[in-house]
Amino acid sequence: MISRSLLLGTSMLIALASATTAFAQAEQASAPKEDTAELEAVVVTGSRIRRPDLVSAQPIQVLSSESIDSKGYTNVADALNDMPSAGVPINPIGDQGSFGTGRNYINLFNLGTNRTLTLVNGRRFVGSNVASLFSGAGGGGQVDFNAIPTGLIDRIETIQAGGAAVYGSDAIAGVINVITKTHFEGVEIDGQYGVSDRSDADVYRGRITAGRNFLDGRLNLSGSYEYNETTQLGFNDRPITARQLAFVVNPLNRTTTDGIPGSIIALNRRIPEVTLGGLAFRNSGSALSSLLTVADPANPGQRIAAQFGPGGTLIPYNSGQFWSASVASGGDGMNLADLSSLISPVKRHVATFFARYDVTDHIRLNTEVFYNHQTSVEPYNQPIYNAPIFGGTSSSLAFSTANPFLSAATRTALLGQPTPLTADAANPGEGIFYLSRASADLGNNKTSTEGDLLRTVFNLEGDFEFADRKFFWNAAANFGKSWGSFSSPNIDQVKFNNAIDAVRDGSGAIVCRSAAARAEGCAPLNMFGLGSPSDAAKKYIGVQFVSDYALIQTGYEANFGGDIVKLPAGMVSFNAGYEYRKEKSRFQPNDPQRLGVGRSAAITALSGSYTTKEAYIEGLIPIFGGDFSFPGMRSLELEGARRRVDNSLAGKNDAWSYGIRWKPINDLLIRGTRSGAFRAPAITELFLPNAVSFMTATDPCDARNINSGPNPATRGANCRADFAALGLPSTYNLTSNVQAATVQGTTSGNRALRNELADEWSVGFVYQPSFIKGLAISFDWVNVDITDAIVNFSLTSIMQVCYDSPSKPADVCSRFRRNAQGQVITADTTTGYTGPAAGFVNAGYTNFQGATLGVDYNFELTDIPFLAKSANGADLGGFGFNFDLFHVNKQETSVTGLGFDLNDDKGEIGNPDVSWRLDTTYKRGPLAVTLTTSFTGKSYFNKDFTAETRDPLWVRDYYLNDLAISYDLTDLVGGRLGLDRVKARLNVRNLFDEEAPWGTTGLGVYDVLGRYYQVGLNARF
Repeated sequence: MISRSLLLGTSMLIALASATTAFAQAEQASAPKEDTAELEAVVVTGSRIRRPDLVSAQPIQVLSSESIDSKGYTNVADALNDMPSAGVPINPIGDQGSFGTGRNYINLFNLGTNRTLTLVNGRRFVGSNVASLFSGAGGGGQVDFNAIPTGLIDRIETIQAGGAAVYGSDAIAGVINVITKTHFEGVEIDGQYGVSDRSDADVYRGRITAGRNFLDGRLNLSGSYEYNETTQLGFNDRPITARQLAFVVNPLNRTTTDGIPGSIIALNRRIPEVTLGGLAFRNSGSALSSLLTVADPANPGQRIAAQFGPGGTLIPYNSGQFWSASVASGGDGMNLADLSSLISPVKRHVATFFARYDVTDHIRLNTEVFYNHQTSVEPYNQPIYNAPIFGGTSSSLAFSTANPFLSAATRTALLGQPTPLTADAANPGEGIFYLSRASADLGNNKTSTEGDLLRTVFNLEGDFEFADRKFFWNAAANFGKSWGSFSSPNIDQVKFNNAIDAVRDGSGAIVCRSAAARAEGCAPLNMFGLGSPSDAAKKYIGVQFVSDYALIQTGYEANFGGDIVKLPAGMVSFNAGYEYRKEKSRFQPNDPQRLGVGRSAAITALSGSYTTKEAYIEGLIPIFGGDFSFPGMRSLELEGARRRVDNSLAGKNDAWSYGIRWKPINDLLIRGTRSGAFRAPAITELFLPNAVSFMTATDPCDARNINSGPNPATRGANCRADFAALGLPSTYNLTSNVQAATVQGTTSGNRALRNELADEWSVGFVYQPSFIKGLAISFDWVNVDITDAIVNFSLTSIMQVCYDSPSKPADVCSRFRRNAQGQVITADTTTGYTGPAAGFVNAGYTNFQGATLGVDYNFELTDIPFLAKSANGADLGGFGFNFDLFHVNKQETSVTGLGFDLNDDKGEIGNPDVSWRLDTTYKRGPLAVTLTTSFTGKSYFNKDFTAETRDPLWVRDYYLNDLAISYDLTDLVGGRLGLDRVKARLNVRNLFDEEAPWGTTGLGVYDVLGRYYQVGLNARF
């Protein structure tokens, strides 16, 4: 339902514009048309130099506001994620990060959401990625597209593998620049409703945009308000996720060479070692043979495994078809589909305000304000566990048959096992059993979030002419803040232990055993059977985890540019500028979460900031063009940029680029770029405090490993050098304890991190043959090589890098120590040594190669001679074809940077070799119909698998068809209603209700909703 906030925002914006609607219409109608003889200079994303066209030396894609609206996108992220070059995103579909519920981050080229830079009107936008390891996304200042409304957008430009020399950090995969309208007059209202073919997954969107000119057109004020609400779905709401598909051990497989796959697909996966009501085991192990039994009512004289039913009664338990630990098909074991979110609902209130004031004909003052308030919740999540498949406080619970919550019949059944229970020494005649339970009735840990974002920009800009040359300048201030909180229910472990230790008092009432706990309000907790815990007990043990966060961005920039030298082909142009930016982030969990009183790990607070000072210059040199050209050289332009960065923590770094645009003939543009980009360390990666962790590792110096690895000679020499330093013989045979037993260490940030570096190049062409009207073909090949990638190193990775690197890097090797026997040392409070230090380091690399192909062809049917003749002057309409293809040639990553752990992701699910999208549009008069066909190529689960290890190895090609129909009703009803424009639209997504390929759940890659309908109406007056 459209909320009261929407109605309030609507009335406010109508008040801004309705009083002068008639005046604005009259003024617009009488305004003289602009002189189109001279092309207006524009700024294209990837450059600050003004030029007469939108063609860039870098690969660029443009998404118009008309396309966003006509296809029914209610979130800008959805439109961008439909681009074939967009990788697997972070979005509200599927499991959510503990501190990332409902977020929408874009992942160009699958290089990571933190390697895509998002701008609004060419300037940075404050991020929303919380400074925590548990945000669900890599560390960085990712922009949440929930904060960007669809109203007042003019277009979205995306450049691939470029932009760092112009915009700075994070522009490795590319830059997304959301460009808003600079001038708006009138009032526009838009409403849309969507619902699935299964009558669920409702989506509401209401929007109003208004603007007006003042002071004879020198001042324009405009703004928008948008309300968008999505609704929840769980795994059980769709067959593809409800079927709980899993790969299981194939019982027919005998050897690794028998031609029989080692794992196969099974359906209805259950976890047989745990249920929601509880299972009784005779020991703390997880073997199903240890389950306690009851008489089998279906087979007299036989016994069957038991579970706690409603009220704590022991009833028969079906463990299903057992495959391996925690995996069975069917039966009564825990079904994760009951506890898994398919879509987390999001509610957004997004408002914008823009002001443009012409101080003089050559000086302008612009103001931008963005505000977003959003809430989200992960509706399903896994519960509080006590089960033998977990350890620590989540392991199974030991109970005595003397527990007062057990009925006499249940106690008798427990004590009447064919093999007696272990005796309870504290209660003669009683026995001990172990309870395995998934306590969804205590709280399911689902996370809810509420957040706000405010961004303001003040920009003073101008232009002037001097010595027959045009110059421009600007000075801007950018302030942004994103803040809010995450909350989730949990339990206080100490109170939980008090509550489950129940006895009867002198009056026969069931109470907590501890008098001290009773004095603090302890209520006894009944764990036998789903729904048995009392409200009083749940209130006593319950605790609310709340974490507050804030991200603050402050930026100042100044630019000056224009024409400096006139060459025969045109003016040499430049832009020079300076930018100062401060990024600050704070993450503050409340005391229960910080102290780790519940089942999750203790979450430490984090606060940090850095500043960056950046100077940059850019130039454009026309070598040939205009009258100064000849066959084979109709035009030739060279461009270059350099940016000097001084980061207060990461130090100094240069970003650079150079490119070429060459037209051998008027119809063909050949372009290419080469650039050096970087990503500065994120605040999480820099400032994450030391957190205690327990770790094991594969020790390269262990006698079983010392002669293996990518270079056994290097490994052996480095290990023997360490042995010698410890006074051990070079032939020492180490049996490393850390391979079997944990050591205590820490995981933390690293303030010595350096910038990630990327070497990038692209080459391509744009072909617009003059002999085929309306046809344009573009092709670009892109190469990105990332080095010094920032990765979160485990102890295993640290030791591999230390001993397998010829240089034996000291900054890595110093993260752990060995004792005199060569064993890895655990933390020691007496010496102050905190143990091995896992965390963030510069080590990894990623290599990417890919190609994009675009084909646009538009024509009128009357352009075809025989149709024109038969039409007799009638409008037959026209067709438009837009084809966008993305091919991955290489996608490989090494976390350690040594290559022995190289992971080749090309062609795997989420990263297919080929994907494409084709828009086929027919327009005639007020009618427009678009059929969009999307293709995702055959994809492997993991290319490391073989026919001997898994079946199936891959999933089939996938086609998805969407239909968009719009009809302009202005001539029918516009005049009678006093409207300038009225347009209705109907969208059907997944027209043929195509399910994701067999073997997948579809999450993040394929459609999961099925056929989906949207209706919308747009009116302007």
